[in-house]
Amino acid sequence: MSDLSVLRKLLLPLIFLLLGGGTGLAVEEQEISDESSETVAQGPERPNSRKERWLLFREQKRQELKPPEQNIAEQYLRNFDRKGSQSIDEGAFWGFYPRLEWIARGSGAALGVRYWRPEALGPIDLMGSAFYSWRRYQHYDVQFGLIPNRGKRIPSRSFESEGIEQLGDIDQGKFSRFKLYGSLRYRDRTDETFYGPGAGSKRENKFRYRVKETSAEAVTGLQFTRSFGWTVKLASIQHSLGSGRSSPTFEDLELGFPLPEYVEWPDYVRLHSSVLLDLRDDPGVPHRGFMIAFGWEKWDNVDRINQYNFYRYLADARGYIPLGSNQQVIALRGLFVNSDPASGDRVPFFLKPSLGGGESLRGYDAFRFQGDKLFLAQLEYRWEASRRFEFALFGDTGTVAEQGDRLSLDELKSDWGIGFRFKSSRSTLFRVDQAWGNEGARTQIRFSAVF
Repeated sequence: MSDLSVLRKLLLPLIFLLLGGGTGLAVEEQEISDESSETVAQGPERPNSRKERWLLFREQKRQELKPPEQNIAEQYLRNFDRKGSQSIDEGAFWGFYPRLEWIARGSGAALGVRYWRPEALGPIDLMGSAFYSWRRYQHYDVQFGLIPNRGKRIPSRSFESEGIEQLGDIDQGKFSRFKLYGSLRYRDRTDETFYGPGAGSKRENKFRYRVKETSAEAVTGLQFTRSFGWTVKLASIQHSLGSGRSSPTFEDLELGFPLPEYVEWPDYVRLHSSVLLDLRDDPGVPHRGFMIAFGWEKWDNVDRINQYNFYRYLADARGYIPLGSNQQVIALRGLFVNSDPASGDRVPFFLKPSLGGGESLRGYDAFRFQGDKLFLAQLEYRWEASRRFEFALFGDTGTVAEQGDRLSLDELKSDWGIGFRFKSSRSTLFRVDQAWGNEGARTQIRFSAVF
């Protein structure tokens, strides 16, 4: 070993200490020098530069790499991921899924649980839910039979029986193209609001009411392809109306419309038929594609003393256009509903289509505008800042009309706003929309997507 090499070994640690490099780096440098000297002594050339010594050191470290040891928490998360539950909203305990939901437009947040057990008895699936909100709204239901689902995931919530029936995965079992199940449901909506019929209703005419609904329903249908399906439902529905928890109730107020018409509570047999074409890339978190549904319903009043028979027609179209990538998306929706009473009959006020609240006109109160006919158009610009957070700019416009009147563009109600959404890989977990309309600002908080 030369004198120069010895001098370098003595001076390098001192230099690194003076420059703030630390003792650890000096020791590493010294070890590199020792190892380099021993290694190079056996080779034809000796690394004289610092760069060559560091390259040699990195090569030695690369050959000694070892996988990190996983602690208990990391092992649990890895096993949880391998079971296919890759999203927080899919976390379950023995088939029970704890949830915060919005069970009706006026309910406020509701705490509860959903249950999902596919193939509980042979091919028979079992699903149910129970929720109670801070405004004392209640929702309970149970479904059993051949229920459409995607890859054994829990199906979409069933709070609104008039909602779009989801498609299933036709590769899941020999009955996957065919659905046949029964549904039992009870709802208690303790403090609903009615402002009067039509787009010209006044806020000062509102009153509060309570409606209880019990239903038994049979659902069947066929899914012809991955994207196209047909559904038929037959339900028996009983209603009971009373005063709401808040004032004024319909006993307290002199209304600007005939009171006797709005205090009946008919029971119904409802027949529903719909078709759905769904070409979205992911129905839970769509970024591209479109969906269109057409529905027809017949509401037959079983109480012949009061005639409330009517038909209802529905068309719902949704489209998603990516702007260069899935990170930025333009989302559009158009909805048309027409309730057509039989001659001399009418639609009960609590069954009229309505606008307002977190799913339609977000700048207005829930159920703000009700009528036999309804038109709604929505537009959103969505930007995913990350996989779990989305920012949105939106606008809503729509109107309602009574039977015999036309939907008028002169009576359109509109709003605009901004939204913040927290998402999983499969659905919207939580969203806050701040909207401004002609009646002021509204903050809408929901635990599901707008559309």
